[in-house]
Amino acid sequence: MIYKNKHILEEAPDTGDRYRRAYAKGIDAYISRLNTEGKNNRRCFMPPESFKDKIEDYRTMYIKMLGIDRVDNSDCPPPTKTFVASDDMCDIYRLTVYITKEIPFYAMLFVPHGITGKAPLVVMQHGGGGSPELCMDLIGDNNYTHTGLRILERGAVVLAPQIMVWSLQGVERGHRCDVVYDRGKTNNNLMRFGMSITGLEISGIMRCIDYASNLDIVDSNRIGMAGLSYGGYFTMHTMAADKRIKVGLNCASFNDRDTYPWLDWTYPNSGNTFQDAEIAALCAPRKLYISIGKADEVFDWHTGEKEAERIKAYYNAMNCPDNLFVTVWDGGHRVKTESEPIDFLFDNI
Repeated sequence: MIYKNKHILEEAPDTGDRYRRAYAKGIDAYISRLNTEGKNNRRCFMPPESFKDKIEDYRTMYIKMLGIDRVDNSDCPPPTKTFVASDDMCDIYRLTVYITKEIPFYAMLFVPHGITGKAPLVVMQHGGGGSPELCMDLIGDNNYTHTGLRILERGAVVLAPQIMVWSLQGVERGHRCDVVYDRGKTNNNLMRFGMSITGLEISGIMRCIDYASNLDIVDSNRIGMAGLSYGGYFTMHTMAADKRIKVGLNCASFNDRDTYPWLDWTYPNSGNTFQDAEIAALCAPRKLYISIGKADEVFDWHTGEKEAERIKAYYNAMNCPDNLFVTVWDGGHRVKTESEPIDFLFDNI
């Protein structure tokens, strides 16, 4: 190359690649070291030996990590409920419950026929690419194995919130949604102000529980939550924050965040403080069911099972080892068709 009559060295584009490769490899090695140190740091941060006496302090720190405490719900418009239809199983409504005065959070409410007195309330949380309509079998085929309807037919009022993970992939399952969003960008913008999309949506789910638990037909002392994939993740994370939830079903999401550091499933300093085992611990002494599938095409069951082993020490510390149920089964990324998870829910709600 000639620049102002001077010869400038020219190289092949890949000449410096070995330095770039070393740099990238070094970052991977550093993160590997941080992951190794983080396991010990989390153990030192939240030792099972003192967990029982400090659980509420840890819950406060967890809520702050997600930024739930920063969500301003003052001056919110009142919730609205719109009747949709009545079918052979229930009356169906659409809800709008405000997270902040700007954010109308959408959910559906299913009230089974024949309620006498007060019924339990179960939050049924859909997974990635999903919606309340999909997980409650209003549209298309899905991998929820009729879980919402199985809960409904047991006599519970079902609340099905919408989180921001709907997808055009749903076209394949008979669910088309052209509402454009960018979850990663949304999360980044919230992180700039000490919040997270997970924390914001947990706030929305909690607002929905506020509304539904005050209905005359609902027993506010009998609240459960169930979910698949993203829904299982939100079940456990909401239960850790909200002690009103007495029992949770986390299906096909529990795993090691060192292995799956998804953008919206990781939080500031969570590698040293709260990952899946610690968050599950915050559900104690309440009943928690965790389902891990050996044929799960999204998450490796080996790392999930290993992480789940870490929860036991915390449930033991709370003197309730039997309140934690972990099943590693032969199925895939779905809810068991057997009655076991639904039985667990209703035996403990």
